Amino acid sequence: MNSKRYNKIMRIGVLKVITISIFAFFVFFTGNAYAQLSGTDVTLSINPENPTPGQEVSATLTSYVFDLNKSNVTWSVNGQMTSIGIGKNKFSFRVGALGTQTTLEVSIETADGQTIRKNIALTTTDIDMLWEAADSYRPPFYKGKTLVGKEGSFKVVAVPSINVQNQTIDPDNLSYVWQKNDEGAPNASGWGKTFFTFKNSYLDPTDEIKVKVTDLTGKINTEGVVRLQGVDPKIVFYRNDPVLGINFNKAIPNGFTLKKEGETIMGLPYFFSPKKLNSNNVDIKWTLGERELNTNNPKNEISVKPEERKPGSAKIKMYITNKKTLFQETEKEINVNF
Repeated sequence: MNSKRYNKIMRIGVLKVITISIFAFFVFFTGNAYAQLSGTDVTLSINPENPTPGQEVSATLTSYVFDLNKSNVTWSVNGQMTSIGIGKNKFSFRVGALGTQTTLEVSIETADGQTIRKNIALTTTDIDMLWEAADSYRPPFYKGKTLVGKEGSFKVVAVPSINVQNQTIDPDNLSYVWQKNDEGAPNASGWGKTFFTFKNSYLDPTDEIKVKVTDLTGKINTEGVVRLQGVDPKIVFYRNDPVLGINFNKAIPNGFTLKKEGETIMGLPYFFSPKKLNSNNVDIKWTLGERELNTNNPKNEISVKPEERKPGSAKIKMYITNKKTLFQETEKEINVNF
C-alpha cells in the first residue's frame, strides 16, 4: 500500500469518528432535553401549613428542573378549576370551616408537552393558647388577672380543636411538642401533655412559646404560639385595722397621717413570686427614716406609733427581694405625718 492511499484511508477513518461523536453528542442532549419528568421535579408548598378555619392560604410551585414560567398551570380547589394561565406558579385560596377538608390540586403542562400533577389535602383545625401565673402573689379579692413578675413562672395551656368526621378528638389523646424561644422542651413534650410551665429569664424580656399538636396518625396537625412578658412587681400599702381588718378598698396615699394610737401598715407586693410571702426565699425589710424596723408576723406588716407631743414626718420604706433570683426585687416608700 503506497503512502498516498494510506493517508486517504486514515482521513476517511478520522472523518467517520468525528461524525459518530457529533451524532452521539446530539442524541445525548436531545434525549436529555425531553427526559421524562415526575412529581418530584416540582415542589408544592403552602403557607401556613396548618390553617385555621376560614384562613387564607398561599400556595407556591418551585422547580429547578424545568421552566415554570413557560408552563401552563391549572389550579383547582375541591375539584373545581379556579385559576389557569402560563407561569401562574402562585395561588391563594381560603379553607373551610373547622373540621372540613379542602383539597388543592395543580396540573402543570410543560413547554415540551409533559404533564405533572400535584395535590394536597388540608383539614382545618384551631388551637387556643391560654396562660396563667404559676406562682405569683395577688391579694385576696383581687378581681383582675394575676400577672407574672420578671423571673416569675408562667403556665401555658394548649386547647386544640381538632374535628374528624364530626367528632372532636379529646385533647388528652393528642401529641404535644413544646418549644421555648425556638428551643425544644423534650421533658414537657409528649402524649397528652397539654400544658407547659417555665420560668421567665432576665436575659429574655419576651418569651415565645410554641406547640405543635398532632393526632395518632400524624396526618392532622395544628400549631399555636404565644408571646409572654413579665412585669415589674409593685407594692401597695393598706391599713390593717384591729377590728375591721385590712382595708383593701383604699390604698394608703403618700403623705397620710398616723392615728395617735398608732397603726398597722401592710405592704402587698402585687405579682411578686413566690406567692407565699412567709417563704424562706423571701426577704422583707422595713425602714423608718434611716432606722430599720423589726417586722411582725407576717413579715410584710409593721406597727407604727407616733411619739406623744412630737409632731413631724418620716419616710417608711418596704423592700422585698426573692433570694432565689438575680434581680426580682422591688421597694416602695411613702411619707407619713404624725
